[in-house]
Amino acid sequence: MLVSALWAETQQAAYYRAMQAEEAGNLTEALTAFEEAVLIPGPYTEEIQEIINQYKLALDFTDSSEVLVSDRSSSLSFRFLGDLGFYGLHYTESGWVEKISEDGGDLFFTLSSFADYAVGDYIHSLGVSAMTDWFFDNEDMPALDTSDWKLTLGLEYVLVAPTFVLDMGVDFNTAPNESFSPSFYSWLEKDFFKFEKQRVGAALWGYYDTDGPLSFAVYGSWHRSSVYGWNGNVYLGVRLEADSVVDVKRYMADCEAAYNAAYDEMDGFNNEVPFNGGFNNWESSDGWNAPSYMGGYGGYNGYGGFYDNENPWGNNPFNGNPNGWGSFEENLGDSSSTVSIDVPMYKSYGKWIGPSLRSKLSYKFRTKITLEGVMNLYYGVVVAGPDDDYEQLKKFSGVWGATLSWTPSWLTVYLGMEMLYRWYDLPIYYKGIYAKSGFLSEIKTGVKWNF
Repeated sequence: MLVSALWAETQQAAYYRAMQAEEAGNLTEALTAFEEAVLIPGPYTEEIQEIINQYKLALDFTDSSEVLVSDRSSSLSFRFLGDLGFYGLHYTESGWVEKISEDGGDLFFTLSSFADYAVGDYIHSLGVSAMTDWFFDNEDMPALDTSDWKLTLGLEYVLVAPTFVLDMGVDFNTAPNESFSPSFYSWLEKDFFKFEKQRVGAALWGYYDTDGPLSFAVYGSWHRSSVYGWNGNVYLGVRLEADSVVDVKRYMADCEAAYNAAYDEMDGFNNEVPFNGGFNNWESSDGWNAPSYMGGYGGYNGYGGFYDNENPWGNNPFNGNPNGWGSFEENLGDSSSTVSIDVPMYKSYGKWIGPSLRSKLSYKFRTKITLEGVMNLYYGVVVAGPDDDYEQLKKFSGVWGATLSWTPSWLTVYLGMEMLYRWYDLPIYYKGIYAKSGFLSEIKTGVKWNF
């Protein structure tokens, strides 16, 4: 958001203010805004310079070389951004698991402040931000698996130049019953050439969460920037993801061994394996039946699943507790026993790679209304995982939606819809552990400010 504001919108905003002043007949204010705009790197520098030339000549400047403001001394300015809104959430999941459907809500608030220091053609920007979410009715969203609230504190640095931009930062995330963990990100984009209102270049993106995924992508980029009319950007490239996953096969084998060892200690043990062939006898004569003790859809659970949840056994027979099974004695017919089991969850890394597309297209009307559409797509195949079956997984994920906004001044009011979709191509072993497909639909509304 900050890169967009600095690299394109800041010059556009000054240009827009100048045009508004010009339409209102305030030529002094219009000229001041044009002079501010021409000092900011952006796609309209030559066009704005020509307008200033015309203004200066009309005001009896005999030498048009005096037109362009040549004072490139440093300047310091401050910007404040905010976003207060609400998401209505609807999540569905199906395919080789029990079908589920859940509804909920998320009230969110973001507040950021930035100090922008301009020196010549370069802008250095340092920002701090606070972001929080409050989730409604999350007790009715077991698959979405949201906390009551989430808080993120962020630090960000951006360097903007006429042909490149560098953005890097760190977010500190916390939520109930979770550790205070940092996530790091960086974005580097370089323009190779420009023509009219378009730019073509390349970008590098990286993200790392100490408690979660790592991502890296290389993109070719295209932008179109205009005060009114069509605006857009497209990033097309290759993306690598890595995240920790439970070694399911090892975990299930250890569960079987631990269960049977504990069963041996119980009074009345009759030397029979309780699950008729053990945890690993999952394949039946009719092809495949997910056993009841697997817990159904444990792995692919909404927000957690969309962002590579580390625990695909949240609904396993031990209820997420590796130190015991709550109904263990009841199932074994001996309520007086105090036998417990200890099954560690071994973790490995899953690594995915595949093509990635990020795109946005918008149309800005002269009535200060903007219609914007987004579409992000990713298809990944596993290049490394905990076992041979896991390495057969493939996934497709997508985000698409549209937003209608109105910006009468420094405030923006918006209303939109968005859908997040994930689909897995699953080998036999993982059918029933992961759902085949999941949809997270969102209706969002709120207000933003930027001054």
